[in-house]
Amino acid sequence: MYKDDVTEIGNGFNVRRGRLGMQGNLSPDWRFVIEYDFAEGGDASAADVNIRTKLAGGNVTIGHQRVPFSLNTLTSSNSITFMERSSGSTVITPDRKLGVRFDKTFGNLTSESMLFGRTMNTEGDAGKDDSMGLAQRIIYHPKVDDVQYHFAGAFVYQDMGDYNTLRLRDRPELRIDSGVRLIDTGTLEGINSINRFGLEAALINGAWSAEAEAMTLSTSSTVEDVSFSGYHFQLSYVLTGESRSYKNGLFSGVKPSKESGAIEVAARYSVTDLNDGTVFGGEQKNLTLGVNYYLLNNLRFMGNIVFSDIDTPSGVTEEPIGFGVRAQYHF
Repeated sequence: MYKDDVTEIGNGFNVRRGRLGMQGNLSPDWRFVIEYDFAEGGDASAADVNIRTKLAGGNVTIGHQRVPFSLNTLTSSNSITFMERSSGSTVITPDRKLGVRFDKTFGNLTSESMLFGRTMNTEGDAGKDDSMGLAQRIIYHPKVDDVQYHFAGAFVYQDMGDYNTLRLRDRPELRIDSGVRLIDTGTLEGINSINRFGLEAALINGAWSAEAEAMTLSTSSTVEDVSFSGYHFQLSYVLTGESRSYKNGLFSGVKPSKESGAIEVAARYSVTDLNDGTVFGGEQKNLTLGVNYYLLNNLRFMGNIVFSDIDTPSGVTEEPIGFGVRAQYHF
């Protein structure tokens, strides 16, 4: 539900994710994952579709998968603290791509590298070159006196090939009305390449966890070089004493230690700026307050209230308030 300001945002229900798939062993050395999402209208779209094996002490993954960029994006939707990822992570992080990825951990240091092409849910036109790129993420994750620390930097370079347009837009951090996006750059033409940079910091100290990210996207264009940015920081506390899980650069969820379940409260502030040069896509600021009830390891109920302050491309300032609840089950 929304308390509208200037623009009317519809209230309602939706199936945010409806994923089905399978995973298993092809051989003692190779694993596979095939997963599709049937939400948002029922048309199937590819999520993770890949095979994996071990190589040189690390993991090689071939196929459709996440590009290693942004802690908030790489955290599974089964484990994210809020109903939606931060607006900046949503806008600036690239979609899943077809490619080859190599991850390896050296003690407290993890490296994630990827060469990638297009997104699996798109089709290339005859005679046109697909977009191609490379990504690198380095994570330092020491654990000191039972406190888990996380520091990371990431870079993604993407050559746009013959598909040289770009459009960035987003809703407030709740997804009900798909037709309303209050920040929007419009379609930018003549984009030759895109550079993305990201910095991450996080920690887990018992029932407390904190996360902060800042990221930028800059273009090389025949029309105008522009740069956009986003950042967020968040804090969560598990009232029942459990701790969030973490391994080699990735957060996992909260596992309740009692039959009565676990309760987590959290707050996040995010800013997404889509203004630069002659492009006025708007600026969105969100304050999200959330509560999560983990009844089982794979069943949780979520509630979020989002206070937004948005300078829209039309020059109008809007301050809608959104409220959402979710039931989530994975198996």
